[in-house]
This record gives sequence, C-alpha cells and structure tokens, in this order.
Amino acid sequence: MADGIIFEKLGLQTATLVTDAFRASGDAMARRMGMPGYHYVMLPHPVSNLTPEECKDRACEILPEVLGVLGLDTREQVIANSQRAPAEQVQWPGGGSV
Repeated sequence: MADGIIFEKLGLQTATLVTDAFRASGDAMARRMGMPGYHYVMLPHPVSNLTPEECKDRACEILPEVLGVLGLDTREQVIANSQRAPAEQVQWPGGGSV
C-alpha cells in the first residue's frame, strides 16, 4: 500500500493490490500516509498457495477493477496489449531482457 501511495504522490498512476485479510491495514496505511479513501483493488486471501493457473484465473477476475483504477477500459487495454512487444523482447535500461 505504501509503495502505491508513494508512486501516486510522485505522479505515477498505480493500481495497488491488497488481499482481503489486510483491508484494515491497507486502510490504516492510506490514512497514515495522508490519503484516506485511497482506492485499491482487493482480492481474496491467501494467494501464496495458488498454482500458476489459479493465479492467472485470479488476475483475470480482478482485471476489470485494475483497469478501472488506472482509468482504462477493457477495450483500450486490448488495443494496448496488441501493440506491446513480447516480454522476452523488451530491453531494459542497463541491458538485459526479461
């Protein structure tokens, strides 16, 4: 939560994910950092025991809300994804790739 709020304060639009077990902590952190009511995406807890396929399913379930937090709609995201290079082709500053 703190990282998302810091990024937002620096002008970087962020979608913070918090599991439902940490709702009270997330709300308290937002208040503490001067952003009461900070909008974040909540997902069911736990996530550490999910298989890769279950993680993918969970991500698909919350994607509309994540896009909403970022001010995007699904149609815009589909267009953006179709223009994105595959991760293994992305060159990172300082060299290397994913």
